[in-house]
Amino acid sequence: MIAAVLLVLDAAASALAVVTGLSRAPVGVLGDLMLVEVGLLAILGGFLEFSKSKSAYEFRRLAFAEEEEFSSAKHREASRRAVAFFSAALLLFSFLIVLALLE
Repeated sequence: MIAAVLLVLDAAASALAVVTGLSRAPVGVLGDLMLVEVGLLAILGGFLEFSKSKSAYEFRRLAFAEEEEFSSAKHREASRRAVAFFSAALLLFSFLIVLALLE
């Protein structure tokens, strides 16, 4: 879902760049946008995964004196949410590879 929405937005942005005269190569704009989004999705997925890890809980306990305990159930839920972002990044990256091969 995330990848499909981003792919449609990228295609619209690259078409807009061609129509407005900002770029003559819509494939180049599309590839650049997709590359940035792949990086951001991977970083966001990693942040979601790490935010509920045992290391993050230990850091918050030591640095901020929080009393919240580590929960493996919360960590599993964060991992499930992060998988959506990693999957979207992987899907967009595969489209980017195909796009590069077609050029």
